[in-house]
Amino acid sequence: PAKIESGKKYPLVLTLHGRGGNTTAAGALASDEMREKYPCFVLAPAVTRQQVWAVPSDFRKLPGQQALPVAIAALSKVIKEQPVDADRVYVTGQSMGGFGSFGAIAANPELFAAAIPVCGGWTPEDAEKMKSVPIWGFHGDADKTVPVERSRQMVDAIRKAGGSPKFTEYPGVGHNSWSATYESPATWEWLFSQQRKP
Repeated sequence: PAKIESGKKYPLVLTLHGRGGNTTAAGALASDEMREKYPCFVLAPAVTRQQVWAVPSDFRKLPGQQALPVAIAALSKVIKEQPVDADRVYVTGQSMGGFGSFGAIAANPELFAAAIPVCGGWTPEDAEKMKSVPIWGFHGDADKTVPVERSRQMVDAIRKAGGSPKFTEYPGVGHNSWSATYESPATWEWLFSQQRKP
C-alpha cells in the first residue's frame, strides 16, 4: 500500500512469473492508480532457470527443482510480519506461473481466498482439493506453448468435483493471454471481492 493505516489489514497477492521471468500482474498492481484503488501487499518471488514453481506429474515440459514450497514459506512469513488480511490472500501467475497457481491451491487450498491461473494447467486428479477455492482461469485458444486443453480439463474437473470456476478463453490469442487478463479492470474487481470462507 502507498500508505499503511494503523489498525488496518490489507489483501496480499502472490504473483508467479512465467518461464521468461515476467510477472505482468505485479507490474499492473504497482501502478499509482491500482495502489490507490486496491491497496495491497504484492509478493513477487523469482526462480532461476534451473527452477520451476510446480509441475503436475503428467507435464514434462517444465523440468527443474520445484520452488513453490519456498514461495509459500515466504508468503507465510509476510502474513505474520505485515498487516495482511489472512482472509484475502490471492495467487495468480502466467504460463509457468499459471501452473504454479494451480499447484499452490492444490497444495494449500485453505490458504487462498481465490486464484487466477493464466495459460496454465494441472492434473485433473487434484480437482477435489481445489473445488472450494474461487478460480478464474484465462487461456488463448491458439496457444502453442501451453495448449488450451490444459485449462479446459482443469475447469471441467473442478466443476465435476463440485466447484464453480470461471473460465475465459480468448479466441485467436496465442500464448500471451496475460496482457488482456491483467489489463482488464474486471479481473481485479473480481479478485479483490473474494474472501476466504471459514
